[in-house]
Amino acid sequence: MHFKKETYSIQAAEYIQNMIRSGRLAPGAPVKEAALSEELHISRAPVREALLLLGQRGLIVSEPQKGKYVRALSAAEIRDSYAVAGILEGAGVVQSLRLWTKKQENAFAEVCRRLDAEINHATQLDTLADLDEQFHMTLLSACPNTYLIHLARTSCSSLAKFLYYHYWRTLFTPKEFYDRHIMIADAVNSRDLLRIEEILRQHYIEVGDLLSELVHEDGENRH
Repeated sequence: MHFKKETYSIQAAEYIQNMIRSGRLAPGAPVKEAALSEELHISRAPVREALLLLGQRGLIVSEPQKGKYVRALSAAEIRDSYAVAGILEGAGVVQSLRLWTKKQENAFAEVCRRLDAEINHATQLDTLADLDEQFHMTLLSACPNTYLIHLARTSCSSLAKFLYYHYWRTLFTPKEFYDRHIMIADAVNSRDLLRIEEILRQHYIEVGDLLSELVHEDGENRH
């Protein structure tokens, strides 16, 4: 790895983050500054800074006797995080839908158009992961409550999705993923606020249940 000196810590954070998402650093795995420093051919100081940054993002945990390790979530924590995300996103969309301008409407239509285009040749969920993020962020694009957005998209479901991405990517076929998101889009376009809130809550509950079951079953099989 060849890093620019002034961005060592930022690039190191991205590198470690990719290790987590790929499953190379699994939830609960120890994170060693010295080993990372050697692997990246940089000093330990920027690696330490990178781990502090990832700690702020909720991905790395540091304990006095245990050291640094990748955050792990229990099955209940995964379910609960998704349930909370659904409640928050539903509330955020319902409260801000009246604020949508042509800009928001066009942006949402464009995400749905891209989803239509991608589904014709998507063979795995990996290819739709970024669209998934854009879809949900666009739904909240007019929401004035930035703290709600942070909780909904960073501290709740997105954290579980990132930590257990190699499980998330197997939850649905691309067609199932498409159908689920078009159902949400239809509800949003109908402007039926109760329907929007209910569909978003149910969407997140179902994903959280499936992901927690998959993680829990795999954990049991390994023991």
